[in-house]
Parts: sequence; structure tokens; C-alpha cells
Amino acid sequence: MKSLRSEGLTVSMKEKGDVIVVGGGVVGVCVAYYLAKTGMTVVLVEKGEICSGCSYANAGLITPSHSLPIPAPGVIKQACKWLLQEDSPLLFRLRLDWRLAYWLVRFAAACREQPMNRAIPVLRDLSRGSLDLFEELILAEGLSFDYERLGLLCAYTTHSGYEKGKRDAELLTRHGFAPRVLDGKHARELEPNLGTSVIGTVYFEDDAHGNGYDFVTQMSTAAKRLGVKIHTNTAVAGLLIEDSNHICVKTEGGDLLGRNIVITAGAWTSQFTKILGVEIPVEPGKGYSVTIDRPDLSPKIPVLNMEKKVAVTPIGKRLRFAGTMEFSGLDLTLNERRADAVLRGGLEVISRIASPQNVERWCGLRPCTPDGLPIIGRMPGYPHVYIATGHAMLGFTLGPITGKLIGEMISGGHPSFDTAMLRVERF
Repeated sequence: MKSLRSEGLTVSMKEKGDVIVVGGGVVGVCVAYYLAKTGMTVVLVEKGEICSGCSYANAGLITPSHSLPIPAPGVIKQACKWLLQEDSPLLFRLRLDWRLAYWLVRFAAACREQPMNRAIPVLRDLSRGSLDLFEELILAEGLSFDYERLGLLCAYTTHSGYEKGKRDAELLTRHGFAPRVLDGKHARELEPNLGTSVIGTVYFEDDAHGNGYDFVTQMSTAAKRLGVKIHTNTAVAGLLIEDSNHICVKTEGGDLLGRNIVITAGAWTSQFTKILGVEIPVEPGKGYSVTIDRPDLSPKIPVLNMEKKVAVTPIGKRLRFAGTMEFSGLDLTLNERRADAVLRGGLEVISRIASPQNVERWCGLRPCTPDGLPIIGRMPGYPHVYIATGHAMLGFTLGPITGKLIGEMISGGHPSFDTAMLRVERF
């Protein structure tokens, strides 16, 4: 991939738009949609199919309750205990890479109470705003993606885990949440197909879930109705910055010219920014999912095995087990042992399933920042280049609000939320 600054260079343009969006996952499609809603002409380019990346088979959770950032007190100590366990919930594959070393130093610095307490209100407000937008979009665009708002049961199978869950619930209560702490008996009254191994839960009744793939593909159709041009199976080969008002995105199929570009390439976003001389600390965090036919004893409410970091989500006629985090670079190799660990972790907290049917294993790369907050805003030194990445496990949750914020920024409107803590300059 090349970065070029034009010096009298003439290029033959294939297509023009006010904004070029790079990336066709949940964030990219929502960005394109909300930009088009402002009346701008938008072109979206995606190297594969729409929703072929990390949005394809995620946990399907829309979770304001996940406002505790990944870096938090105790995480480093726990990660060290798991360091040599191939099937652990959090796995770092250490390598000689100064960018990873910098990321780890920043991550360790964020694993303190003060940074965590600064991040919680930001994630809370963004997530709640996004949840409202999901329901607006369902009505406005007639979306149908198995959306249900039944809450989330955070389940614990050990007394030490349950006590930590209660402490986390108290912390979130201080930040305006209203979790319900339930012992195993009362939790099974709420969700009869919760496993007997569960000794206690924390229930967040405002969370929702749905089919991420259906949401993204239907949103891409809605964006097309608004005039968005979408080019799939089209890899970006380079960027040409002609001047402050003309940016050329060079692709294998031709050139795209716009006044603004939004890079929503997930874990690959840093590859685009660094060719323009800007390093952003985003590391790929590999997550796994295993999806099966939904059995008769499937839970109706999503259940999260907090100790194994695995979610069990009923999605239409299927049941999805998803979770864990593996930092191993831009590696999409599916590790069968880790995928099996995801399935086992989910089965621990629900009623027994004799033999899972029609099993689909998958992995994807989540873009993770060291402080647990996404990057949403202009790229330093390039007033017409915007970045929207770093959502980690909240990509599905935060897709709509990210799209709305970028639309407001580029159209000159006042952002719906304070984005000061989301700027890339914080690094």
C-alpha cells in the first residue's frame, strides 16, 4: 500500500463523492448511512463482502452493561497467570515488536482505578445512545435482525468470581446502572435454562441482542437507498493526498476521489494511518465464536460466563457461543483448541446440550486500544481524514453512535456526545 502526495501528478478518476468510507463492517456501514442522511454523496469500499470481517459472527450483544473497559485493576496479574494456557480467556502471544511493546506499556498504565473511572461514563453514554439508535433504526428502516431487549445475565460458577461480580455491580451502580444481583436459585427462576453450576448472577435488564450480520447487511441496503455507492471485493492499494480538499483512494478497480475520507478498517486501520505518517496504538484482539442449531433447552436471555469470558446468545434459530481475547497480531488462523474452549465455557452455564448440531466455528480480529476507548475523530495533520476504530468487543454495540458522530463531525454539526476522550491525540 502506498501513500502519495501529489506534485503535479494527474490521476484518472473513476468515481467521486463527498466522503469515501474505507471498510464495510458495522462501523463503516453505519458511518456511510449517517453521512448520507446529511445529504452528502458517499462511496464505501470494502476489500471483501459487506460484513465479512469481525462483524460477521460476533456475540450479537448490545451491551451498555459492558462499560467497564478491558484494562482495569487486576487484569495484568490475571493475564500473567494465564500466559502459558493455550485455551485461557485472555492470551498474549509476545513477539519482538516495538508497537506491541508500546501498546502493552499504555495498557498497563490504564489498568488503574483512575483511568478506569474516567472511561466508564464515556462507554456508558456512548452505549446507551447507540442502543436508542438501534431502536430508532428498526422503526425508520424496517430492520429485522432478531433484535430482542431481554437483558444480560452475567453468570458465576465460583464464589470468588461471584464476589468480584458483586463488587463490579456496585461500581457500575455508582455510575448510574441498576444491576440486579441474583443467587443461582432466583436467576434460574428468571431463566430456567441457566445451568445448575451457576451459583450467582448479575442481571442487566436493559441490554439487548440480535444478529450482527443481518443488521449490517440490512443497513447497507438502507444506505444504498440513500444513494451510497458500495464497492465490495475492492482492496485499497494506496492513498493520494492532492490538497486539503481532494483525497484519492486508489483501488484495484480504479480511483475514488472525495473531499473527506473515513477509515473504518477495524484492526487494519493502523496500516492506513501509518502510511500517512500517523501511528495509532490499535492491536488486533482475536475473538472466537461457535454457532449451533438452537436446542430445545436454549436460554432466552443471553448468558455470559464471566470467569471464562464467553457469551451464550440465542439468535433466531441458532445459538452462539462467543468470546475470549487473543493478542497474536494480524493472524486469522482459527485455533481449534481455543474455539473448543469457547464452546465448553458456554456450555458450563446453560442447561445440558446432548450433542450440538450444525456447528460453525469462526474467528475475527477486534481492534483494541490500550485504554479501552475507541478512536473517533480527525487524524492529526489531516483535517479531511477521519478515523473510527478501536471499539474492541463493543463494535456491534457502538456501531450506530459512531456513525452518527462521524456524520455530525463532517457535516459541521455539534456532536451528540463529548468526543474529547476519543481523539487519537490522547496517545
